[in-house]
Amino acid sequence: MTVTIGPFRLSPEFFTKTRWVNRCREACANLCCDEGVYLTLYDAQNVIQHAEEIQPYLVEPYDFSQWDISHPAFISTPVLNEGAPHQHCWFFTRGQRCALHSLALEKNLPVRSIKPFFCLLFPLTLVDIDVNVTELAVDTKAYETCLVEGIEQTYLYQQFEPDLRRVLGDAGYEELTRLFRI
Repeated sequence: MTVTIGPFRLSPEFFTKTRWVNRCREACANLCCDEGVYLTLYDAQNVIQHAEEIQPYLVEPYDFSQWDISHPAFISTPVLNEGAPHQHCWFFTRGQRCALHSLALEKNLPVRSIKPFFCLLFPLTLVDIDVNVTELAVDTKAYETCLVEGIEQTYLYQQFEPDLRRVLGDAGYEELTRLFRI
């Protein structure tokens, strides 16, 4: 079954009954922040614009002048304790929160104005299928961090309802449920 909502084709995995349960629906375990995340050039530039404001939120200061954004395809958030058992995204705070998210909330900025696109999208991801086709899928890392085996079988589109609504909008999610019932 192929379902397209707006600009996205949804991965078939959303429409297969599984025992996977999204434990992050109840309480985020922050397990997705252990390796950092890829950034778009736009994301990196937004973060750099807020570099001084971000510093008080960080576990350790970060020298953003050392951040190499000359190769946009290879930009990622810096990792604190890289290679150690407790490595995590540099923006992950002692309070188990994202420094970028916290700054945006405190300054009354839209979270999307500073938090990287793929952080906002997680546990979903985009997969380029063809020149004009982008598939919305469950990020493979979500199978290691967000999803746990449950008892009852459900569809992943139901487990990721809040996330899909964030990407597709309420009308898009309602269209998805209508199309899938057909």
